[in-house]
Amino acid sequence: MRKSALSLLIGSVLGLAACTGSTDPTTATLFDNIRNLNSGEYDRQIAAKDAEAAAIIANNRAAQSRISGLESQSASNSQTIAALRSQIAAVRGQASSARAAVAGDPAKVARLNALEGQINAVQADVNAGGDPGVARAELNRVSAAIRALAG
Repeated sequence: MRKSALSLLIGSVLGLAACTGSTDPTTATLFDNIRNLNSGEYDRQIAAKDAEAAAIIANNRAAQSRISGLESQSASNSQTIAALRSQIAAVRGQASSARAAVAGDPAKVARLNALEGQINAVQADVNAGGDPGVARAELNRVSAAIRALAG
């Protein structure tokens, strides 16, 4: 009987030693894996990893959407800046043309010089990222003043 009791004791010790209680499939023993499969632990881990992956994918999609919006805004801003630069060039051309018409009147030349200074200020504002609406309005006002001065 002693031999069978000793065998039972050794078997129990080996059985307990083989069962480390690990829920990590990479370190779990055969008995742990069987217990984890039967208890649903591995299914829970898979579900948790699936949820984590879904959250990462959703976060990436949201970030991509934000990036697309920013790229669209950047393209729109570039178009606005190009249009303002074109308007500035047109008003500068208008001032150059008006210079010949007012050359004989020093007061008008002084006024034209002041208007050209305003064009330069608008250009500086545009280059610094100023409000496009304000720049457009100021350019329209300067253009009207040049027309009135030359007319």
